[in-house]
Amino acid sequence: MALKKCTRFILVQNISNPNVTDDNMEPYHITIFRRSTSIPLLPRLSSANLIKREQQRKFFDCSYLVSKYQRREKDEALTNKLYKLNMHTMRKKSARISMRLSSAFGLSAHTIDERFNFEEQRFRAIDKFLRLFVRNAYICMEALKETFVTEVNVAEDFQELLSDKMPDLVQQFVRSKRLLLENAFTEFCTHMESCVANPINTLIKLFVLPSNLISKRHDKLLDYDSAQSAYEKVKDQQSRQAKQVLDLAKKTYEALNSQLLEELPILYEHSCEILAICLKAFITGHLRLIQHMRINIQYILNQTTSPTVPGQLSWLQIVERFTSKNSSVAEQLFQLTITAKNFS
Repeated sequence: MALKKCTRFILVQNISNPNVTDDNMEPYHITIFRRSTSIPLLPRLSSANLIKREQQRKFFDCSYLVSKYQRREKDEALTNKLYKLNMHTMRKKSARISMRLSSAFGLSAHTIDERFNFEEQRFRAIDKFLRLFVRNAYICMEALKETFVTEVNVAEDFQELLSDKMPDLVQQFVRSKRLLLENAFTEFCTHMESCVANPINTLIKLFVLPSNLISKRHDKLLDYDSAQSAYEKVKDQQSRQAKQVLDLAKKTYEALNSQLLEELPILYEHSCEILAICLKAFITGHLRLIQHMRINIQYILNQTTSPTVPGQLSWLQIVERFTSKNSSVAEQLFQLTITAKNFS
């Protein structure tokens, strides 16, 4: 079909102008309308503006995909997911399973991103460590609680047995152990809950959506590999439709992949900073509890020993003093006829 005169003139004029390129060429229908209505030329976009606009478009595409999958994982219940399960979804999932199996057995090519694999490995490692750390922190608090409760029980048993022989000492012993349980240990648990467990649990909850996006990224990678494999196998008359499916799968995969590659390192670095702060808080709380225990034990020890401070003695000297006193009392027991002559 022959071109109209005005159309030929516009095309020749654009081609003959060296400043006109494919990126900033004005569409011929706009040129016709502008000439007929005497509208001035449309502003031309420079190469820098075109690049900036393309980057903004890609950024909005990535953000839209991320928010889209976040909403799905957060809002959709299991019943809604089952309700939306149709033939298209079944075909997609079966294609993913087939691609995963064929890639595992080396029957088909699989796209590998070493940088993403490294970032995902770091993300999984710190996620696992956070869960182990908060679990071990709770185990530590439970073990310490059992220790302090047992010490109170031991002190009460001593009070029941020796209340008539040394009432003041056993009362102070019981009082000090109860104060250690009720005050020092309660302060330690409050500190651990607010400065260690709560920040770590918040961080663990924050890792749920990135983990879901990583899983979704793996699914989209399987879709992309499957579409690429299908595109290579189809005939020429069907390649156009397969090319559209391939382009869409590639665009979705690359958008999720680039977004995760951009933000996973930042998430890892900030998570390490929070983890270091919580570790320092854990050490500080434990040190403070040990100081309370030392003061408590020192107070009781001062009531039962001579003016010589045991802290000035070596461990070997302390053992020798115990052995000497114990042997002196044991010799008196050995004189009784109703007891054995030794403790062996």
